[in-house]
Amino acid sequence: MLLKFVWQVMNYRNLRGAFVMVNTAAELEVLEEKMSESPWHNKNVEAVKELLEQALSNHPTAVVFRDLFFHFKGRRYAPDLAIVLQGAPPIERIGLVYRIPEDGPAPDAIIEVAVSSKSLGEALGEKVYFYADIGIKDYLVIQAFPEKPVRLWFCRPNLGELPNPVGEAVLETLGVKIVAQGQKIRMFNSEGNEIVPLREVLEREWQQREQERRQWKEVEQQLIEALEQERRKREELERRVAELEQKLKANKS
Repeated sequence: MLLKFVWQVMNYRNLRGAFVMVNTAAELEVLEEKMSESPWHNKNVEAVKELLEQALSNHPTAVVFRDLFFHFKGRRYAPDLAIVLQGAPPIERIGLVYRIPEDGPAPDAIIEVAVSSKSLGEALGEKVYFYADIGIKDYLVIQAFPEKPVRLWFCRPNLGELPNPVGEAVLETLGVKIVAQGQKIRMFNSEGNEIVPLREVLEREWQQREQERRQWKEVEQQLIEALEQERRKREELERRVAELEQKLKANKS
């Protein structure tokens, strides 16, 4: 619901010694607040957002919005994630509401993460019709209930489709495929290569370097032990040679 308050401001100005009262109307728009999200919801949304940003890193004009209100013909919703590939205004020009088409084009794809039956019902119900009205091409709902396997619901609202459960979802507008595996979401590009967050890539590289360091440490230790064995053998050989020399000298005597 759109709420507006009008304040009457009383200004007094001294003009040529006279006081003039001016009435100024100030209009303030108040937005409805989104429900506070749980740490579990935030964790899942951030995980998907990180994958999306990595997948779209080669698209300089693509923007991934989170929890931004999209307004169209008197209605508004704030999806968990909305992706605009081209034409999004600079983020510094966006306020609390993104008005379609005044501020920019509608998102190409929207992703909702549902962690409860209530949020799942909203994502599969009333939101679908709004997203259809604004022309969303790819709509994915990730059902991520705690301690349960992830499920996916997908549709193309602009074609009049309603969400259906799927094993994997291909978001053609973004060129990615999303697969649910246990309680984890995996994402692949159009070439079938898995998209891995930069943080995880760096962690894997660190683990690989650490493994190589341990291997070199083991090789170094083996070389030290081999050299120590050679030293002992040499000392033993020198001791025996010295004993033989002493025996030879004793026999000559």
